[in-house]
Amino acid sequence: MATEYQVENRVLHIRLDGELDHHLAQKVRYQCDVILKSYPIRDIEFDFSNSEFMDSSGVGMILGRYRQVQPMGGSVIVSHMNKNIRRIVHMAGLHQVVKEK
Repeated sequence: MATEYQVENRVLHIRLDGELDHHLAQKVRYQCDVILKSYPIRDIEFDFSNSEFMDSSGVGMILGRYRQVQPMGGSVIVSHMNKNIRRIVHMAGLHQVVKEK
């Protein structure tokens, strides 16, 4: 299974597949840029249902997407996190700028 991207009601839903490390973060960053140029996206949701790990590259990628949508009144949502990913989100301070679902 590959990472899935779906646009619905100005929300970009990204269902991550695998570890959100340097390699996947780079792919997601590129695909987000393409989609953000093509659609009027306001919010981005990262769904961690199929992901059990995230490193600092993932944190940076999520923060970068926040910086892209925030000036337009948008937000970033992280959902379906396991306890390890939730811990990283809180340790990195991401929980202060993104919404948890």
